[in-house]
Formats: sequence, structure tokens, C-alpha cells
Amino acid sequence: MVTAFPELPPPTDRVGDLTEPEQLVLGCFRRWLAGGTQREMLWRLLTHELQAVEARAALKGLEAMIRVLTAHAHRNTAYHQPCCPCVGPDEVGLLTLVTAVQREQPELARLVAGNFVHHDGLKVLLAAADMFAAALKRGARELPLRFAYCAEPASDIDADLVPAPTVH
Repeated sequence: MVTAFPELPPPTDRVGDLTEPEQLVLGCFRRWLAGGTQREMLWRLLTHELQAVEARAALKGLEAMIRVLTAHAHRNTAYHQPCCPCVGPDEVGLLTLVTAVQREQPELARLVAGNFVHHDGLKVLLAAADMFAAALKRGARELPLRFAYCAEPASDIDADLVPAPTVH
């Protein structure tokens, strides 16, 4: 059950509506997935935003998250190119996952992670997300709480809610 005490309303589908820490996280995912020179730009971005020790930890956590998302995925994760001004449903899910881990919302983190990976990858994805989110938090890049989650019986959860892919 989503509760009524989030700090901010849910984001729209525009990058410009996100906070700076959310834009940083989204940019990290997009640049890593784009590969090549975008990964070099990602490293420069992280070292500009965080101290070197935190930048390395964030990059390690991000890489681990993407490896788990690839190895244990229910489906392909849809994402936009680094410069696209749009935000897709899967990208909102990844932002929510990082936020839930940072804000100690374990039920929400498990629910969101379960939308991306099979059960056998769930713990590994949550651990990788924790490594990434903790490095950002130590670097004072905390994401705002847009959703808060209180556990409800599993029968009340609609497992068929899977976002439609949108890629630009």
C-alpha cells in the first residue's frame, strides 16, 4: 500500500521535473547502458559529483546492478538515450528502487526489484542497489521520497502490472 507521506509527488515523464540527485542516477544508468565514450563521461560525472572513493563505490554498485538486471531479468529493461528529455516507466522503477534502498523502505525496494528480476536475483540486485545508493547518500546525493510502502498481504498486490517499454 502506498502511503500519504511522500516528500514529492510522482515524477512526470520529463527529466527536467526530476531533482538533481534523480537526474544523476538516471544519467548514470543511461550512460552505463549506452557504453563506449558514455562510460568515460559517466566516470567524469561521478568524480565531479562525489569524492573519488564514493565515485568508485557508486560505479561498482551501478555495474553490479546492471549485471544482475541482465543476468536475472524477467524481461528487457527499457531506457532512453543519455540526452533524451523523457523518462520511461522502467527508469522511474530504477529511480524508485534506489530511493527505497536509500530511505530504508525494504518492502518497496523488494517489490520494485521483483518487477525487474527473477526471485533468484532479488537479493543480489538489492545488495548491488544498496552499494550504489549508499555511495550516493554518503556523497550527499539523496533522492527524494516520492512513494512510501507499507506491506499488505500478497493477495492485494496485482502482479500483472508491468510497464510498457518506451525508448527514444
